Order: sequence, then structure tokens, then C-alpha cells
Amino acid sequence: MRWPAVLILAGFLAASLPAAAQQRYVVVNGQRLDTAAMARLDRASCLRVPDGRYWIDMRSGVWGYEGGAPQGRVGDNCRRQRPKSLSERGLLYSPGELLR
Repeated sequence: MRWPAVLILAGFLAASLPAAAQQRYVVVNGQRLDTAAMARLDRASCLRVPDGRYWIDMRSGVWGYEGGAPQGRVGDNCRRQRPKSLSERGLLYSPGELLR
């Protein structure tokens, strides 16, 4: 099967799924989030929030699963350290150094 045919078939199958199967189900503090609110939460957490039921303390950003203990802070995934540069890893050479 050729790639365009595969893409058309995949698009048809996705369009034929019920609307409920395509929607996300994210509940925060007892309120189901609409698409815009989920997009804001995804951006704030720097990842796609999986479907589920959560609580979030809006003042501190601490979150957890509904009825559970705190799991972290919203945005923890955004604070990853930058990778070390080539010179920090000892992989950067000066011109002519390799020819010695």
C-alpha cells in the first residue's frame, strides 16, 4: 500500500471514531476542563497531561491525583537542566589539535 493511501485511510478511520473517543477527559478540582483550559494546563506543565482526575493548589502549583497525596508541582518538567556543552564534556578541540 502506498503512503498517500495509508494516510487517507488513517484520516478516514480517525474521522469515523465517535466524538467522545477523540475528546480528552481531564478533571481538575472537580471541574472537567474544556479544550482551551487543557491547552493552558499542557503549556504550564510542559507536557500533555494524561486523561484523569487531579487536584491542583492554584497558589503553590502543587498537584496530585484526586484523593491522593501531592505528586509534584505544575511546571516541574519545564525546569530541566540544559545539556552540558561540548567544552564542558571535554569534546571540543582547538584547530590543529587533532593533527598533532
